[in-house]
Amino acid sequence: MDSLKNSNINMRDKLKDESYFDSFLDDTYKSLEKRIVKLNSVLIKDERIIPVKKAMSSSYLHIIHAKFSNGDYLEKLKSDFHNGIKLMNESLTGNNGKVHVTKSQYLDQYYIHIYQEVLQYLSLAYFLEVSNEDFQILVDIIDRDNISDNLYEFIIKARFPNREQKRPEEYDTKQSVILKVYDKLRKATETEDKVEASKLIKQFLEKDFYHKHMNLYNSHNSKADIYCGYWSFETAAVVKIMGLDDSSFIDNQYYPKDLVHQTALTSKKKGLF
Repeated sequence: MDSLKNSNINMRDKLKDESYFDSFLDDTYKSLEKRIVKLNSVLIKDERIIPVKKAMSSSYLHIIHAKFSNGDYLEKLKSDFHNGIKLMNESLTGNNGKVHVTKSQYLDQYYIHIYQEVLQYLSLAYFLEVSNEDFQILVDIIDRDNISDNLYEFIIKARFPNREQKRPEEYDTKQSVILKVYDKLRKATETEDKVEASKLIKQFLEKDFYHKHMNLYNSHNSKADIYCGYWSFETAAVVKIMGLDDSSFIDNQYYPKDLVHQTALTSKKKGLF
């Protein structure tokens, strides 16, 4: 795989080095290529196709995380994004990813790991300025699953201002892990006080974002080398959309500040973005 980095001066992650991420990306792309060959050659059993495609969608999101960690060009993330959401669209079907109550009953809510992936893809869609067609794929997935989530809608409306939320949220305020984890970030989007919103986001990054239910929690300690970076793309999206002052948390290890401050960084090093 050709390197997309300029040099390690642009490294964003502090837990692993450049060689680690280069190896991670090479291994992940090779794994994806093998699965693509098997899918195209009809070598995967029918009942395994959807789970395999879902795993591949997650892998593309991990690649995006790893490339961002490694300091790669943001423009180079678009093809991985497109491939990832295409596979997500093909695999989140028939209530797959929704909370399973009984054998035939599902809640119109995602499991936390699926929720997080959709949220991060939405946030990346906003920053990467993908085509309306690609952005709409994510919206269609959410609508097809009859998901109503205020944070999703906040980001969607930044792209499609005339979007109307289909129905009110239906989370269990006492039991929902989603509400517990994202409470402060959600509240930030609901307040008109920008100072208060920045405070809430700072608290979210420091206390809530890195949690035991998140995808690849504690993966930086794994001997299997599955770590790709812990980035709260959703936080950056909220900050950018609301035009918030991020100076109080700009150096937080989970905050992808380069997404919010692309212009300033581009002027420092031509072509970085």
